[in-house]
Amino acid sequence: MIKLAKAAFISSPTRYVNIWSPADIDKLEIVDHKNFKKVVNDCRFFYERDPIASTVINKTVDIGITEIILEKNNLSENEFRAFLGLQPFLQEFAENCALEYLLSGLVIPEVSYSAVSKEQLELMGVKKYSTLTLPTSMFLRDPTTIKINSTFMTDKPSYYVIIPEDLIIFIKNKGKYPDGTKDENLYIQLKTLFPEFVAQVESGVKEVLLENDNIIRRKVTTKSPYPVPYLFASLEALKHKRNLRRMDYSISSRVITAIQLFQLGSDEYPITEDDSTAFDDLKDQMSWRQSGGRDLEKIFQLFANHTLKITWVYPDVAALLNEKKYIEVNQDIFFAMGFPRILTVGENERTQSSDPEFASVSAVKSMESMQRQIYKIINNIVIETGKKNGFKSTPSVRFAKINLVAFADFISSMKYLYDTGNISRTTLDGAFGYVLNEELEKRKAETEKLEKLGLNPFEAQPFTSPDTNQNNNKKEPVKEPEDQE
Repeated sequence: MIKLAKAAFISSPTRYVNIWSPADIDKLEIVDHKNFKKVVNDCRFFYERDPIASTVINKTVDIGITEIILEKNNLSENEFRAFLGLQPFLQEFAENCALEYLLSGLVIPEVSYSAVSKEQLELMGVKKYSTLTLPTSMFLRDPTTIKINSTFMTDKPSYYVIIPEDLIIFIKNKGKYPDGTKDENLYIQLKTLFPEFVAQVESGVKEVLLENDNIIRRKVTTKSPYPVPYLFASLEALKHKRNLRRMDYSISSRVITAIQLFQLGSDEYPITEDDSTAFDDLKDQMSWRQSGGRDLEKIFQLFANHTLKITWVYPDVAALLNEKKYIEVNQDIFFAMGFPRILTVGENERTQSSDPEFASVSAVKSMESMQRQIYKIINNIVIETGKKNGFKSTPSVRFAKINLVAFADFISSMKYLYDTGNISRTTLDGAFGYVLNEELEKRKAETEKLEKLGLNPFEAQPFTSPDTNQNNNKKEPVKEPEDQE
């Protein structure tokens, strides 16, 4: 009896690495929104990783937070320039508030005011004042460090800041971190801006009552005092999509590390124990390929007799190549967020299947609601700035109108409303981002300058007589009455 040789394999030099960490979101579970910290962390995860979630949130912020318009009211020119210098910072802060409003639903602004030097004011365009008190620090607290308590006796809950342990150690050690590194400048800054907070931490307090009248919550149910984030309804679909992608990655990794099967001999000419050295020679040849740790190379040389057979064993990739499995889950994500596809990809799912302007109505209403909430924060900063500097007035604050209709249709509609007397000049200018009072003052100054230079206030129009155009700004001489006989 002839004994056949045993099968053998070559282990890959590359170690298998699990690309999914234990903390990753890899299973489908339902998280109650009362577990606020876990929900917010999930929303942040998908905002950073999922293309649909990130695009929808970014589009909502970019479209919803329009330009902040300040109206002068009774301010002097120098006073108004101070607020105009703040406008870019207020715009950026409003966008940050909007992003947090969508991700967590809980916006807790912290604004600190301090004196600004004359050099800084000149950079802002303010030249008259030597110093002004302006907001120099505008930031948002991390909502996951906030505990909300509420009772049925009032509609205003109480907010507590849960102080992180590393911050407690940092303050108690006078600017020294747990790992031994120091940041004395940061400690001095904290003690200067928030002296009461630092004193409470040094006395052993771990939760601090937050006194802030500008906190806004997105949507609150009677079930919990914590708000419902914008992505909460889509978390299940997002996690399901994440699992589908994990399946695709697993199949892809198996395709890349496919099995290479080497067969020596055949039914007629089997490899016996006496010929087992043939396997050793083959393994030596495969080990000398100088692959540099890679599983694949373009060309390798192999020397063997005609009985050698090399085959590749691949897993079934039908599920990997099937794109339809993502269609339904992507639809669920869009439905949960209530955001039209046309605003994200520029087209509908089916051509001419719906009116894009009608599809944008719900999204615009949500953006306008977000504007109203954030307006409270921005308007309060403007009012406080005026009070701290003793200004006689403060500018009116508003966001420019959200316009998602076709521009030609918008122009036509505004012209029709104005021609029929249904809107004022103020509304017409405001729709395009202009302030009527400022435009009238500019027109007056231009008219006076044109008259001084002897220029016509209007350019010549087609089919207009040159003589008529030149004399259209001159007054006709008064004729003396003829003597009556």
